[in-house]
Amino acid sequence: MDVIKEIKLPFEELAAQNQQREAYIVLAAVRDEENLPHLLTAACALAQAHAGRVRLLTVTRSGAPPPWLTVSEEDWPVPIEVVVRSGANAQAILKEVKQSYADVLILGWSGRLSQGRYLLGKTLDPVLQKAACQILVLRCETTKPIREILIPASGGPNAPAAFKIARALAPDARITALYVAPEHLGNAGMIVGKERLETLMEELEDTSNIHLRLIVAEDSTQGILEEANQGYDLMLLGAGRETLLSRFIFGDVPQRVLLKSPIPVVVIRNRLTGLHSLRRKLWAHLFELLPKVSAQEQADVFKTVRRATRPSIDFFVTLTLASAFASLGLLLDSPAVIIGAMMVAPLMTTILGMGLSIIMGEPKVFWRALTTTLRGCLLATLMGFIVGLLAPGTGATHEMMAYAQPTLLDLAVALIAGTTASYAISRKDVSAAFAGVAVAAALTPPLANAGLTIALQRWDLAGGAILLFLANMVAIVAASGLVFILLGFYPHPEKRGRSALLQWGFRTFSVLLLAVTIPLAILTRSSVAHTHLNRAIEAAIRENIQQTAGIEVTRWEIIEEDEDSALHLNLTIDVPTPLSYEEGLAIQEHLAERLGQPVALSLSMIPIQKLDLYIPPSTSSELPPPLQEKPIAELAAGADVYYSPDGLVVGELAAGTDVWLLHGPIQHGEHAWYQVETTDALLQGWVTADNLLIQAY
Repeated sequence: MDVIKEIKLPFEELAAQNQQREAYIVLAAVRDEENLPHLLTAACALAQAHAGRVRLLTVTRSGAPPPWLTVSEEDWPVPIEVVVRSGANAQAILKEVKQSYADVLILGWSGRLSQGRYLLGKTLDPVLQKAACQILVLRCETTKPIREILIPASGGPNAPAAFKIARALAPDARITALYVAPEHLGNAGMIVGKERLETLMEELEDTSNIHLRLIVAEDSTQGILEEANQGYDLMLLGAGRETLLSRFIFGDVPQRVLLKSPIPVVVIRNRLTGLHSLRRKLWAHLFELLPKVSAQEQADVFKTVRRATRPSIDFFVTLTLASAFASLGLLLDSPAVIIGAMMVAPLMTTILGMGLSIIMGEPKVFWRALTTTLRGCLLATLMGFIVGLLAPGTGATHEMMAYAQPTLLDLAVALIAGTTASYAISRKDVSAAFAGVAVAAALTPPLANAGLTIALQRWDLAGGAILLFLANMVAIVAASGLVFILLGFYPHPEKRGRSALLQWGFRTFSVLLLAVTIPLAILTRSSVAHTHLNRAIEAAIRENIQQTAGIEVTRWEIIEEDEDSALHLNLTIDVPTPLSYEEGLAIQEHLAERLGQPVALSLSMIPIQKLDLYIPPSTSSELPPPLQEKPIAELAAGADVYYSPDGLVVGELAAGTDVWLLHGPIQHGEHAWYQVETTDALLQGWVTADNLLIQAY
């Protein structure tokens, strides 16, 4: 027997390393003296069946072998190498699996569930998630003679491996392949069970001494446990299929059997493929990045959320006030009032209660949270409807339009809000962020807006407001459920039906999330197209109209778009003189050319008259009109340019500068004055006539 405290292979030992890779390695991770005998027995049996060797691993703080770790190779049929590591148990085991190229890892489990975020324990959970090799988890001892082996088979991917391991552990044992047909399926369940057992037998290389048994039971777990009481010595169980969101290490049925079995159990998880292994490792790393939530903290969170799901008088009073706030804020077009309503409304906690109850497998809490939320929705909508009826002469405001036009961006906000809210409510250190999350996720305003728009008989806006609320609610439930799982919340495997609610909840809300995503995607596409059209219209108007001297665009709007793609525009402009029909038609044709579609233009012209109050009245009774031909003059000498005659100096012009004459001459004081503008249009103002050399015109 060799004791190795640390494996460091020198360059000259590469040949020995290659030889070790070719050998079948069974790595048994021993926790204490109690589980040493049956782990070593199983490991040696597997190694002997594959002509391999056993590496017996234990982890201590100091790295020194414990006194109980004494193994005599003479008592075992295969070579045994003892390895002692120091450090964290899970990391040491994973490191040894990688360095020793282990084919099989055997672990023992006490049969007690861990408290807090880990299920089987803070050592077993990470190893089972990250180790790529085949894993066997043993519960109870396997040192006694094994004559009868029970292998439940339901068509899972790990079932065939269970028969090979059964042959290795007890070559002469009688093996019973069991299929439990659900009672509610009747004869159809029996037919399916018979076909699966026959298919399994075809996949096995050696079918000798294997007996098939088909039973009917209301529950698969209960059927397996009842059969295990019929004189079997050992049960081998293949790990079930798990989903990405599942917190069950082996799947629902194997996990409950492992907890309640009256006989020793070995659960088998096959070697992971590359993609599957990568997925589980990424999931495990993400799980480890988040802070730990203790069992007591989980209980406190669940108690808080469960209390909030009760339909108390405080819930309905605060929701009524919040709905009134939101309705008035929408009518007043006041974001500040709407934000105040969001902070008062209690709907966020009840929706989080739906997510947490699904994860915890609490159907009563889930249905109570759902009914409380629905009653709150009806109350908020009714309050908005009442305010809409009482408010005289109301119409759809900008805020009402905003809360009735949801897009995928709103769904993204709700997903992030659900993630943040569930994290904040689970962590006391960041619980202050919960109020800010309530503002980010719009829950009460869309409901109040739905009531308001129903009162206004704006059914299109009412439908958009309801869709926004549904999208927010579904997204918050889905996101919060994911966060609760990552923080370690999970249903107790021993309690029947709780895992079923978890699976049902995730399937249902995944479908609902997809259902609200489709219309939001359609609305988002329409919104983006509308935005691009508005930008194109704005650019076309700026290019054609606003560059025309004296014309200013007051406003424009899209009236409608016909089935023949004709775009109806209403354009209001300020003009010094009315445009002719031909000039208006030219504007319409230019817009149609730029937009690439027919345009039906309705042009509203507002005549304007410009009065320059900074020009003082002349000594004559009438102000001389602007010079129509804008003659050019030259400055005879350098001169200051004034904002008004004898007013503030706004610039200076050098001698010889050419300028346009805009107004003048007017007499003010001792001088005659002209309004001039440089030919590059950079400076405009008044200069005295004495400084100008005016060309004839």
